[in-house]
Amino acid sequence: MKDRWLTLLLAVGAFAAFFRFFVGPVAIEADEHSRPLSTETRANGYFAMRRWLESEQLPVTELRRRYDWLLRAPGMPATGNLLITTLPHKRHARPLEMSDLYEWVARGNAVVVVAGLFDTPEWGIPDTDTPGTIRRFSKIGIRDHEQEEQPAQKRSDAPPVPVFARLSKPKRSVMKPVAEHPLMQGVRAVHALSEYPAGTFDVNTPRHEAVLTLMTDADSGLGAFWLTWIGDGAVIVSGYGSVFTNKLLAQADNAALAANIVAAHVGPDGHVIFDDVHQGAASFYDAEAFFGDPRLHASFWWVIGLWLLWVLGSTRLPPPPAHPAPVREQAFVDATGNFLARVAGRRRAAERMFSGFFNDLRRALGEVPDGRPLWAWMRASGAVQPADVDRLQALYARVAVGKRVDLVVLHNQLQQLRKQLA
Repeated sequence: MKDRWLTLLLAVGAFAAFFRFFVGPVAIEADEHSRPLSTETRANGYFAMRRWLESEQLPVTELRRRYDWLLRAPGMPATGNLLITTLPHKRHARPLEMSDLYEWVARGNAVVVVAGLFDTPEWGIPDTDTPGTIRRFSKIGIRDHEQEEQPAQKRSDAPPVPVFARLSKPKRSVMKPVAEHPLMQGVRAVHALSEYPAGTFDVNTPRHEAVLTLMTDADSGLGAFWLTWIGDGAVIVSGYGSVFTNKLLAQADNAALAANIVAAHVGPDGHVIFDDVHQGAASFYDAEAFFGDPRLHASFWWVIGLWLLWVLGSTRLPPPPAHPAPVREQAFVDATGNFLARVAGRRRAAERMFSGFFNDLRRALGEVPDGRPLWAWMRASGAVQPADVDRLQALYARVAVGKRVDLVVLHNQLQQLRKQLA
């Protein structure tokens, strides 16, 4: 009874685990923030910008593959396209991808790199690689302005700043244009929000790299919006990562800035491409996402727990094996007889016994050993009593019609006749 209850408990647990992790709805974790995806309708997504572009009859593409796909994208012109990517990435771009992206931009396309430098978006915590990633995308070098301004001794004595401590109230920042430029037409101020403390940065680019500063941070006066070129294409870098999100697109002149970028860098048949793949939305198999899925880990521990419960509560150690009994002659005979009895039926055995008996007689008489009976010869020989012949003939008739006979009686009868005919 105990084993039955345990089996029922394990079955219910296995069903509950299967339903929870593979059938039931997957709840979003409480501390998970929306990411800058073109399909994201919450605060940090780009859904509002996407719907706006689609309402203007502009082709919009979700990039769910790596950058090499841009070089051979079906239905997309070779030039006049605009890619929008947001830093920090959830899935880092590979070096080979960057080479493909440079080639794609150099053909005559544009990239907008929206980077969380002067603001620290909630979905980008923690992040320490954005300046280096900006350099890989645009060749623009970024340095920490505060560390450059402070003396070395003062920097070493200063207490550490809790960079990843969320602010009690999001900090609003403003970018303002530096001078007249087509991208700045109708743009007087661009707003951004930061949920975490953020530093100030400055451009540190080699002389041979042409970089144009289009907007500055209103508080620090440092450049915060840049334009540079790769071949026939352009790279636009925003030092604020929240300017085009759902929560800020309609504020100040953020939408006007987005419209100017699209008007200047999207050709007649060009596409606006949202880089969703590097924010975690991929159309290919992602081993990192699979093994990082908490449902996989929970399923694994459920299986391990149920297995341990079964091992500790249901299984029993087997008793020690008994020594086999010694083999006797009688046991060997019994085993052989049982084997033959199972293989050959009674009728078959009786037929073979009759056939062997009559063939021995036929060989002695020089006739063909075909197993046919010799009733007439046996009655005329005088060596066999007629009653014995009658009994044997009656047994033969029963076997011929498929009736059952006692094999022991038949064996004894044949042995008796063999002695009489010897």
